[in-house]
Amino acid sequence: MAWITTTERTTYRWHDVPNAEAPSDREMKSALVGRLRENLYTQDEQIRVEVQDRVVVLHGVVREPVVKRVAGEDAWDVPGVVDVSNQLTVGAG
Repeated sequence: MAWITTTERTTYRWHDVPNAEAPSDREMKSALVGRLRENLYTQDEQIRVEVQDRVVVLHGVVREPVVKRVAGEDAWDVPGVVDVSNQLTVGAG
């Protein structure tokens, strides 16, 4: 078996925004909370969002695995985000 490695990280083009041009942590948090409230999968969930130095951390308990996945995808779609730590846990639904 052969492994292919690369030194480049695959990112969306907006993740390469210089810090001076990136939205503030507060703006990113506001954008993400808005996305989560509008999303049919996540709008009724209790998800706590933290953003520090362009890194998003999601906390809470959600009903289904798909909700955890969708919340993480929404976090990655916020311009300026450089990393996402999806610490949501799936509870009894």
